[in-house]
Amino acid sequence: MSPSVVLLILTALTNCLMLAVLGSLARSGIRGIREAIRGALLVFVSLVGFAAQAALPPILGIVLANFLMATGVAYFYAAVLLFFGRKVPYRLLVAGVAATTLGIVLFWYVWRDTDARILIVSILHSVLMGATALAIQRERPRHRPVYPYGFALAVAWFEAIGHAVRGVVYGIRWEVMPELSVDTPLHMVFLSIGVLVVPSLTLGMVMMVHDRMLEERESEANTDSLTGMLARKAWWLLADKTLVRAQRADQRLSLLMLDIDHFKDVNDTHGHALGDAVLKQFGKLAVTALRQEDIVGRLGGEEFAALFPGTRIDAAAFATNRLLDAVRGAPCTHGEGVIPYTFSGGLVEWDGEETLEALVQRADRALYAAKLDGRDRVVVVR
Repeated sequence: MSPSVVLLILTALTNCLMLAVLGSLARSGIRGIREAIRGALLVFVSLVGFAAQAALPPILGIVLANFLMATGVAYFYAAVLLFFGRKVPYRLLVAGVAATTLGIVLFWYVWRDTDARILIVSILHSVLMGATALAIQRERPRHRPVYPYGFALAVAWFEAIGHAVRGVVYGIRWEVMPELSVDTPLHMVFLSIGVLVVPSLTLGMVMMVHDRMLEERESEANTDSLTGMLARKAWWLLADKTLVRAQRADQRLSLLMLDIDHFKDVNDTHGHALGDAVLKQFGKLAVTALRQEDIVGRLGGEEFAALFPGTRIDAAAFATNRLLDAVRGAPCTHGEGVIPYTFSGGLVEWDGEETLEALVQRADRALYAAKLDGRDRVVVVR
């Protein structure tokens, strides 16, 4: 058994293992997994075909095997695009695979030229892997750990560059191959690049899917499901980190503590469904009225907190009044029920030294003063 056949068999087995791992993630519902599974399956069958090429007719061992490999790599590219929520250019992919297959047929049955077949295949694989690398590089989430996406990116670029070099070598006929079964040292190097990277691409997809699943679980844990705001624990952690950064950078920040007025009466009179609707609508209004960098969280029940990083109290008071006016002008509608509601709040500015707990206590006292003063207002403590 030749070294190239042994390499192909080992790679096929490795790809099969990666396929099993990827298949275990199919139920996650993350886009792109099914396309990656199809791609890995096609690559596995093509590797078996290449390994058995000597015992198969050319239409199977050469034409079909190359067609399956090209289609499998195209599926990997489509999987990456779908994973990042991008549109897949299916017509271009079909045209590329069809043109490559036609070239294989021509340079086997019409003009027998192994180097030309290698060049054609290398061009397609280099373009697809380069496009895959660009998609990962452009779309990878900057707030997530680098390693999963960096690994997939490195593999894709390595594959793209390796196939480009292979195409140049055989395109200028630096090495003339009478048949692919001839195991020259240079041919073995390029064969290793071409086949061993495919399981690595599958592994890269597994790592990216795993990170996406972790991100979703973290988001579920950190986000209040009703309002879409930060949950209590997540708000405290982020607010504490923001306070530490502000202290190091000698910056100011302001804090608003608020709750919905007479919320218990809303639940008791109109039911919990309308009470939940009030909370949902308030969450939407807060997102619209406040800035994206403001840290807003639901601390429990009808209690909320908004931390304004790098913001003096006058600017924070302006944003708070904007939210107050938005709530006053948008009564909550749920089914056939319509109910106006308001909130009371206490706004304070950090003194540059106090802890987050002390800052929250001061804002709570201001909130309590707003309730004593008649509600539907914000007490600003300058």
